[in-house]
Amino acid sequence: MRVVDNKGFTMIELILVMVLMSIVAIVAYPMIFGGTQTITVGAFTQKVQEDIRYAQSLALLRNNLDTPNVANPSFNYRIKFNVADANCTGASQYSIVNDADNNGTWGENPNASGQVESARNPATGADYFCVQMDSGDYSGLTITADFGGAVPGVLEFDTFGIPYDSDGVKITTAKTLTIAKGGATGTVTVTPNTGMVSAQ
Repeated sequence: MRVVDNKGFTMIELILVMVLMSIVAIVAYPMIFGGTQTITVGAFTQKVQEDIRYAQSLALLRNNLDTPNVANPSFNYRIKFNVADANCTGASQYSIVNDADNNGTWGENPNASGQVESARNPATGADYFCVQMDSGDYSGLTITADFGGAVPGVLEFDTFGIPYDSDGVKITTAKTLTIAKGGATGTVTVTPNTGMVSAQ
């Protein structure tokens, strides 16, 4: 009969366990005790780029719907930067809206129906797409945008994805948004005609 001698862990096994526990502690500590960290300018620049593309894609999708031309000849979407919005409060914010009832007022609640003229926020599931930069993860970030038109911070897309300013005039030159926080900056550029969006 063979006797097995169990003397416990070897020194190498103990060292490996201690190294692994140290790595886990280093990674977990900031998540548990450090609170939420604000997003970087680079990451937020990418988010703004994707949100502009989202507004354009919503307008393109409307081109395939059977909405009667009489009721809605041009179901466009707008992304509004730092423009007063009752549903997206704050001095530094942006929202994605439409004018479903064609009355010239964007992002309202037509006929008190409960359905606001806005994109859904895919990140949160909210009925109104609103990104606020006065508090939370985006605190301290700013966006400078001028697309021309009477309301410079408005970029509109038609059902072909073509970009316009707030006056409904096609954008004929590339327009650049600047995202900043502290000394760091990022840019998002929207090209005319195609509405292609790039970030740096």
